[in-house]
Amino acid sequence: MTAQGQLSALVALIADATKIVETHYQKSPKNYVPSLDDIEPHPLDNDILDKELRTAIQTIEGACAQLSATVARPSHTLVNRFMTVFETSCVNVAATFKIPDILQEKPEGMHISEIGQKSGLDERKIGRILRALATKHCFREVSKDVFANNRLSILLVSSNPLSNLALHFTDECMKSAALLSETLADPEWGPSYSPSQCAFTRFTKYPKPMFEYFEGLDSPEGARRGARFGLGMMAWGSATEAGAVITEFPWAELGKGATVCDVGGGIGNITMQLAKKYPTLKLILQDLPERIQQAKNEVWPKECPLAIQENRIQFEPIDFFTQSPVKGCDVYYLKNIIHDWPDVDCIKILSSVKKAMGPHSRVLIQEYILRPANRVPDDQSNLEQAPEPLLPNYGVGRIRQYNVDVDMMILLNSQERNIDGFIKLGETAGLKIVKVWDLGELGLVEFGLP
Repeated sequence: MTAQGQLSALVALIADATKIVETHYQKSPKNYVPSLDDIEPHPLDNDILDKELRTAIQTIEGACAQLSATVARPSHTLVNRFMTVFETSCVNVAATFKIPDILQEKPEGMHISEIGQKSGLDERKIGRILRALATKHCFREVSKDVFANNRLSILLVSSNPLSNLALHFTDECMKSAALLSETLADPEWGPSYSPSQCAFTRFTKYPKPMFEYFEGLDSPEGARRGARFGLGMMAWGSATEAGAVITEFPWAELGKGATVCDVGGGIGNITMQLAKKYPTLKLILQDLPERIQQAKNEVWPKECPLAIQENRIQFEPIDFFTQSPVKGCDVYYLKNIIHDWPDVDCIKILSSVKKAMGPHSRVLIQEYILRPANRVPDDQSNLEQAPEPLLPNYGVGRIRQYNVDVDMMILLNSQERNIDGFIKLGETAGLKIVKVWDLGELGLVEFGLP
């Protein structure tokens, strides 16, 4: 296909995908496409999107980015990308000083003089920061130096877990990322896959892995960041539509009284969703003691008290490197666990789970399944490829999994994996792959005993 033909093809993909998106919004309960100026949630905002709509959005994102990169001067495109760090810094300022909360006092818009007074920031500087964000469609400038929340910024109010997620990424993640080159160049740390020899370790100067830092036993700052991370993971699950596992996996077929063990489940975001939708399931949440105490004493009594009252949830601390989960559960569910660790530790975790399994137990691993960026013949691909001339992995439309892959390198010296990587880990731990479930952004890899 010629370069000119590629441009026309990309434009056609965008047009066709936009029609699909419009159709889905018109079928929604409120029958409208939301404006960026809206601050009230749209019914589709919290729904699990069906495959057609999700694919259309991925196509628009990927094709728009590819079209822009194709037509603009290369230097123009690259310099803009170099400067995305400043957007991250501005988001950190907005979340740290709770600017969205302040703007809620005047939904019609607030002058920077008042924003500065309420936030304790210099008014001209906060105005420049908000203008930079508004230019990227987060906040809006109603009139000169008067700003208001919009569809994106309203999600950064401090009561929304997404604010905690924003602070995690724009604080420890960004500061650690600045040290990635330095870490890779280190003769000892560069080739290492130890979770204690990564950019995050270099930033915090804490000699142990990130999750021990987050436990906060000897670092109050680590404890603060760990609690924030735990809340942020609730928003991460929503953003990545991790809840698709609730509707797409046949939990009801497990039978009344079946036991599901959420291994390393943090404060139990997915487990809470299971508790609400499938009241006949018995649930066990297992993680490090600090997270289990946070879940048991703070989160579940507020978010899912009925499961506690009906004794359907059991909170059990675990160190999954030295202990096996509760024995004999029907399902052992691990979401975003395997990607936290190098292969040798993943095999330890899965081997510990295997020891706890009964004859009919199964293991469910919900994570990204990386796709290659090169196109192969369709009969040689085990994952659906995007239509040409898009990159076969949808490019920017699925960029988050590749960003997270690098984030895992920075924070934990770990990685996201392709399907062959999951199969190899399972086989080494003595498990047999049963099925790969397509849940949209995340995949679900099911293992059983041989």
